[in-house]
Amino acid sequence: MSQYQNDPFFEGAPQPQPLPQPPQPAPKKKGKKVLFSILGVVIVVAVFFAGVGSASLFYDDGLKSLLWFKDQIDKTYYKDISDEDFWAAAIQGVENDLLDIYSQYYTAEEFDRVVSESQGRMDGLGLAFFSGTNKIARVSIGSPAFYASKDAEFPIETGLNLTGAGASREELVSFFTYEDMEKQLSRYTSGDTVCLRFTQEEVHSEQELSSASNTYVTLTYAPYQESYVLYAADGRAWAYLNGEGGWQDVSAYVSLDEKVSGDTAVLRFVEFNGNAADEFVLALQQFKEDGKQELLLDLRNDGGGDLRVLSDVAQYLMKDAPAQNPVVLYARYKNGMQVNYTAEKNLYGNYLEGKKVYIAANRNTASASEALMGAMIDYGTVDYGDIFLTDTEGKGFARTYGKGIMQTSYSNTRTGEAVKLTSAQIFWPNGNSIHDVGITTEDGAVAVPAASFGEYDDSELTEILNRIAAA
Repeated sequence: MSQYQNDPFFEGAPQPQPLPQPPQPAPKKKGKKVLFSILGVVIVVAVFFAGVGSASLFYDDGLKSLLWFKDQIDKTYYKDISDEDFWAAAIQGVENDLLDIYSQYYTAEEFDRVVSESQGRMDGLGLAFFSGTNKIARVSIGSPAFYASKDAEFPIETGLNLTGAGASREELVSFFTYEDMEKQLSRYTSGDTVCLRFTQEEVHSEQELSSASNTYVTLTYAPYQESYVLYAADGRAWAYLNGEGGWQDVSAYVSLDEKVSGDTAVLRFVEFNGNAADEFVLALQQFKEDGKQELLLDLRNDGGGDLRVLSDVAQYLMKDAPAQNPVVLYARYKNGMQVNYTAEKNLYGNYLEGKKVYIAANRNTASASEALMGAMIDYGTVDYGDIFLTDTEGKGFARTYGKGIMQTSYSNTRTGEAVKLTSAQIFWPNGNSIHDVGITTEDGAVAVPAASFGEYDDSELTEILNRIAAA
């Protein structure tokens, strides 16, 4: 279980094993280690020079103050503070008070989990929730919750509310807040079986629950490999199911196939991680086989991910880009250095020549998603008028998140710990930066009214498809 958030856009994430027909990844960039130049030295030097007072002559003034502060606590504070707790608090203070919201320190255990999840290797139910709510933001393709849809009264998808859990339906405990849900679900771990109740309406009491539309499923917490692309056309939906024969018809598990008809196909891209680039190519192959004329690239609630996945995807979506090494974006670093990040080739003509491409996005569309949109705009694949933005206020104004900075992860090979730091500002190929601004309706994008960023029946998608059909 996790809360939905805008995933950081960073370079240097570990790569998964490829699916068939993988694009070649862009080269990995190297950077300087930062935080560990302080923290690693503190630990190593403090041990090496233990009992040698003259060593303090070599310490930076700030480091001397920190070690003096720790020494006074050890000697005189009325409670014992362990070394581990002291250094954890020091790190947390830097992380929370000095760095931006995208920079973060990881313990070795936390970083191992980050690495695993960046490759799509998960463990759990496969549910992510909008921040602070019990409303589903995403059901991971290939997860226990995804497969449970087949036996439910209605598909387990974005917009549903999780309102109960228990060892069985008879032992179900109701909850209506994220805090109560988290408390109840924390009782379970990998291998445990749990009964869940999902509710279509937002409810706040047992009385409201009794008149709501509910479905119950029983599933097991288990490891799974997440997929990130869902494609639908001609009343069928497709995704890559690891261990289930690869590219498969998944219409039984989702409702997207029921919404798409005519000359339009929908390609939902949920995150730039794992094998997403290879899955994207499989979806384009299906699009070509289906002979559709219009493709809606659905980036709603896609918070970004790995730069190399972005580069591999972008090479199929940059219509007027150069044939070789087209620039997807460029980054400007602290020292003034500018680095172009490129795709290996321009492969637009392989699948999209003569086709019309549209984009759906919202306020949770961020980072790598916005960078991809920028490349598509700059190279003539789409105009602003081909972009549909979710308008939750009904004022005719809408925007994407507006994240035009990049993070890089640095690991301490000795300890296994790591730090992710904002390392550069990023720009579209034409030099535009959308940081803190986003792509907006003021640019010419089209506002589409919606109650929120994820309603269960996805009436917003229906409205977008109707507008495309009427164009």
